[in-house]
Amino acid sequence: MIEEAFDAFARSVAAHVACEITPCPVYLAPDRFVTIKLHAAVSGYSEAAIRSKIKEGVWLEGREYVRAPDGHVFIDREGVQRWLVRGS
Repeated sequence: MIEEAFDAFARSVAAHVACEITPCPVYLAPDRFVTIKLHAAVSGYSEAAIRSKIKEGVWLEGREYVRAPDGHVFIDREGVQRWLVRGS
């Protein structure tokens, strides 16, 4: 039991030291609302396809996307996920 605790502690220290020597990866999770460019990068849809869905009314304001007070369009990732499940 003590050996297991010591081994876990030793692994934790080794991982900490390794991160100081070689930077550990940082994983970022996008916010709920993201720019068209970022949504294109994470979704597989091109920026043109996203803009087309907005322009043609496939994605609706307040449901799949929102406008910031300054007019910028932000994609609601949760809204798009609901759209994917709905199928329309």
